[in-house]
Amino acid sequence: MKLSVILYLLILSTPVCNAASLTTPDSLQSEKSLFETITRLQKRNDLLDIKLNTRMAFHSALSDKEEELSAFRMDYLRLQITGNITERIFYKWFQHLNKSNAPHSLDNMPSSINCLGVGFHITPTLSAFAGKQYVDFGGFEYDADPAEVYSFSDFGNNITCFLVGVHLAWWVTPTQELRFQITDARSNKENQTQLPANYKTAKTPLAYTINWNGNFLDNTLSTRCSFSLFHEGQKQNIYYWIIAGAWCQGNFNMYIDGLFSIEEIDKLGILSNISAQDEKPYRATHSQYFSLISRLNYRILPKLNLFAKGTYETTSATTNTNLPESGKYRTSYGYQGGIEYFPMKENLRFFFLYRGKQIKYTHLSSPFHLFNEHPQHLSLGLTYKIPVY
Repeated sequence: MKLSVILYLLILSTPVCNAASLTTPDSLQSEKSLFETITRLQKRNDLLDIKLNTRMAFHSALSDKEEELSAFRMDYLRLQITGNITERIFYKWFQHLNKSNAPHSLDNMPSSINCLGVGFHITPTLSAFAGKQYVDFGGFEYDADPAEVYSFSDFGNNITCFLVGVHLAWWVTPTQELRFQITDARSNKENQTQLPANYKTAKTPLAYTINWNGNFLDNTLSTRCSFSLFHEGQKQNIYYWIIAGAWCQGNFNMYIDGLFSIEEIDKLGILSNISAQDEKPYRATHSQYFSLISRLNYRILPKLNLFAKGTYETTSATTNTNLPESGKYRTSYGYQGGIEYFPMKENLRFFFLYRGKQIKYTHLSSPFHLFNEHPQHLSLGLTYKIPVY
């Protein structure tokens, strides 16, 4: 496989040096698929590769709320089918099995399909992809395998991740990549009942993203930077800025993501959820979000990893908002820590973690009768990307 193919797949799937990459290879590092194990036949081409990406756990709530139940849960279940049709043409199909299959009203694609399309290696350093795909926001939490992100930030939980469109990836140098992307701005048509009276849906609701990925100091330092413009209404846009960096050295690695958005019509939806407590819920205008996310990993033994993660996020309304006042409405602090055990291979891990979040509403939220929250959980489970074929 050409160098450009390898680099492209690394960036798309796991661009950050993570704890899993620090294990000394063992005899099971190159894992056989179930097909090869059962039939004792060896795959002779890369036309079809099938994996079942899973995470399941027992979650125990550390609060006395009646709705908080302790139970086993299949948190994540995604079928991932990829392959190379020729040396220059490849395809991807990622189907989230525990999501709705109902088609969206705008792009006619179900939310269960995360990725479905065809890619082209135009030159050794230039590739393109068309179809439903990840929006190229960047950020290391956002780019990580979702099964391995035990609890996303508010930003990661609410941002629109998968949209139909096209993108172009260009390796300017072996360590520097630029991505250009145009997608739909959303999957569904606007819900007119909750929109401001003067809001007019854009005739061409598209999103435009430029993304730069860099690696420095022999891959010790990695960076992700992006800017996105979502054209939602005829005079309402959403702007995203993301700057992120990761450091990987020896048995230690960490990343920091900084995310900021200005939304003339509230797209992330957290501010609108505050106003949803009103008798007549409405979609907020002129919202602003800031997120700071960091995770640290330390491999204390070849198969044992300690990790900690923290988030700080704010939700605000700016001038000309349709909420009662402009200013900060909500602040959240997320924190989690735990241990991961890799018994045989990096593809399988057991984990035990504690996660908590403090959500604090300011005096500006008082008209909506919201109360501070402090959910906490303990989780014991496993993640396994099962090699089916």
